[in-house]
Amino acid sequence: MDEYGIYYADLNPPTGHEQGGIRPVIVIKSISELDLCVIVPLTTVLKHINLPYTMQINKTDSTNLKSDSIALIFHIRTISSKRIKEKIGKIDEYQMNKIKATIKAILSM
Repeated sequence: MDEYGIYYADLNPPTGHEQGGIRPVIVIKSISELDLCVIVPLTTVLKHINLPYTMQINKTDSTNLKSDSIALIFHIRTISSKRIKEKIGKIDEYQMNKIKATIKAILSM
């Protein structure tokens, strides 16, 4: 599993306001020794760009998304690697660095 790759993942069952369903996610970190990975889910609800800690990921040849999407970075979570399905594409270095900076901002204590 490639870090910063975009994959389909099965996020069911969701609880509360969590993202659910089979949807694209960005794998931020693979923790192979625990069979886990840290992901950021994507949504096609473009108005969510107005929420804090989000970033637009456009449909490109590299991302291979079906439509422009929003990375819900504030929904970062750890899931079993077994939830990960096929690879769709990947994000570029600029997007990768912006997500890292946003995660640092969220986790600053």
